[in-house]
Amino acid sequence: MLDSVTADLPPNLGDDPTDLMNQALDIDRAGQADAARALYREVGRRLPHWDEAPLRLAESFRRAGLPHLAMASYAEALELNPRRCEALLGLGALALVGGDVARAQGLFLRCCGIAPDLAEAWDALGSALLLTGDVRAAESAYAEATRLMPDDIAMGLRRSDAARLADGTTPERERLEAALAHDPANPALLTPLAVLLEREGRRAEAIDYLALAVALCPEAPAPQSLLAQYLVHANRMREALAALDRAIELAPDDLSLRNNRAATLIRLHRFAGARDALLALVAEHGDKAGVLNNLSNALVSLGLQDEGAAIAVRAVAAEPGSDLAWRTLCNALPYCEGIGGRELLSATRRASAAMTRYPAAPPPTDLDPTRKLRIGLLSPALKTHPVGWLTVAGFENLDPAAFEIHCLGAEYGTDPIYRRFRLLAKSWTGFDGLNQAEVVARCQSLDLDIVIDLGGNGDQGMLGLCASRLAPVQMKWVGSQNHSTGLAEMDWFITDRWETPEGFDTFYSERLCRLPDGYVCYSPPPYAPDVAPLPALVRGAITFGCFNNMAKITAGTIAAWAGILRAVPGSRLAVMCHQMADAGTRDHLAARFTAHGVGAEQLTMWGGAPHRDLLARYGDIDIVLDPFPYTGGLTTCEALWMGVPVVTMPGEIFASRHSASHLTNIGLPDWVAADPDDYHRIAVTRAADLAALAAMRAGLRARMRTSPLCDGPRFGRNLGAALRMAWQDLCRR
Repeated sequence: MLDSVTADLPPNLGDDPTDLMNQALDIDRAGQADAARALYREVGRRLPHWDEAPLRLAESFRRAGLPHLAMASYAEALELNPRRCEALLGLGALALVGGDVARAQGLFLRCCGIAPDLAEAWDALGSALLLTGDVRAAESAYAEATRLMPDDIAMGLRRSDAARLADGTTPERERLEAALAHDPANPALLTPLAVLLEREGRRAEAIDYLALAVALCPEAPAPQSLLAQYLVHANRMREALAALDRAIELAPDDLSLRNNRAATLIRLHRFAGARDALLALVAEHGDKAGVLNNLSNALVSLGLQDEGAAIAVRAVAAEPGSDLAWRTLCNALPYCEGIGGRELLSATRRASAAMTRYPAAPPPTDLDPTRKLRIGLLSPALKTHPVGWLTVAGFENLDPAAFEIHCLGAEYGTDPIYRRFRLLAKSWTGFDGLNQAEVVARCQSLDLDIVIDLGGNGDQGMLGLCASRLAPVQMKWVGSQNHSTGLAEMDWFITDRWETPEGFDTFYSERLCRLPDGYVCYSPPPYAPDVAPLPALVRGAITFGCFNNMAKITAGTIAAWAGILRAVPGSRLAVMCHQMADAGTRDHLAARFTAHGVGAEQLTMWGGAPHRDLLARYGDIDIVLDPFPYTGGLTTCEALWMGVPVVTMPGEIFASRHSASHLTNIGLPDWVAADPDDYHRIAVTRAADLAALAAMRAGLRARMRTSPLCDGPRFGRNLGAALRMAWQDLCRR
């Protein structure tokens, strides 16, 4: 038994038990727990009526993670001295962790009665009361704790949280503001006030208060950690990274902080650094789902698709009930070769089954099939983003007499596409500071008729909210639209006949709403440069290009591209994406081409750039080679707008057919390959006819401008008809 294990006692022990106790404490602090416990027992043997020995023994067991032994020793100390507060608090804390809230509450109450000036006792009592649901009594206990220790930030945060639960956010904010008027430099007031401001959507103010709290108390972990968190939420990633670095200095063993730092590196497109940091965390802590989820994303983003999917499988195994782990797997699989429609649907259904569900919105009472409809757009990306470029024109061209737009998600100030959404929206609802249940309730309170998810399982996507049915009709469109959502509550999937040909319906859990033309409407940026002449006419050889995310560049894609480069004399390949800013990633990609007989001199690799500069780079590209199985979407539209045709090879899943839809929609179906051999043939044959390429390049923007892909009014009519059809279908049931 563990409690019978003792170490040998040191020789020549003194006669004074107090000296012996001091020896034991020094040995314990030095990390020699077994030796210290032997001395504690010896002190207890010599002074059997002194409560200090069993108390110290209990604390040693507690630090070692041996709660049952610790509780027995605390109980022994209390038998000797029923008024020993350290034992009451220690035993109560262990009871609380063990789920015996009533016992813990009784122990803490005894301690408060014995030592009414002990702030820790009132603080512990507040925690016990909060677990019983008695938020007002908990707030009173916390209030007494903060009266006794007004500068303790952790106690201030706990009191404020209980007060918010008891009386609401506004009264608690007003209390803190009044208290700050008398004590303006108190971080224990500034920090909880910042938390409440964040809940109210006043993030900039919250960040300012936390920055002040950090300046006043630079060694306090809580305000530093919260500052980092809110900077991430504000998309101020470089500042967030610096704040996280400082928070980790204050709490170097905090796994969550280190994982969040790696996630921030991912948001900054520093994927290699994130991968290395996350691998170190796995080595230290084993398989933790949150760490594995981020590691999967980093690996996929580095073009290591299969490795990323395998890590996501481990995340699911580590936490099989986690919808986030399943969603991570669903995000990784579309980038992997050999994944079919049924396999991906099975994974998305598993992810859907793991999602938290709250009561659905009540069924509509007004089922008039012709009335004006309230349309909710659910997305974190109603801005300059693929979602914005590919949808905003369609919404702008809906009949305002028939449809009313309500936006759900973050706002983006001066962003030009956000402003377009803001002008057409009847209302805009944000979710800052709300938990999922509160967000669901807020969405359902808007009494929407149709909700369109425009985020999916992507970064900050809110697809999981739709599991609680926010509206009578729910539809999926754009925004990580790589395949079926697998969500039983998602009624329709907006698509077209090229994305989902006849016979593909079995790959989707939703009903397919096929628009008559393409499934998106591209809004070309007004700052796009003019189309440059065909660069091969000057260079004398073809430059192929791909400006897609590295995550899409698979082993099969590299093999196909290498074969084309070998077949076209003098040809080069230019790859442009954020990952190429990292020298190690560039070297890794070059090595993969070298393995296929393509030297580094045939490759050009550019890192990310401002959007106008990226578009201008198409002036150096003759033909775009689309990756597979996850093809270009917005990148294909941009290449075509800049006069550069795209060779693509569609597959079975939705993500593999974006370029095929866009090319066919503008009248270029002959650039769509049937198989790898056809992909090779099209690229090599087209590269050999510079005159035809030059003529196509000169007329491609005009062709695109007059095609359904860029015809906003036409697309708006099609989208409106689809929304009306979905509503009328509900009315008929």
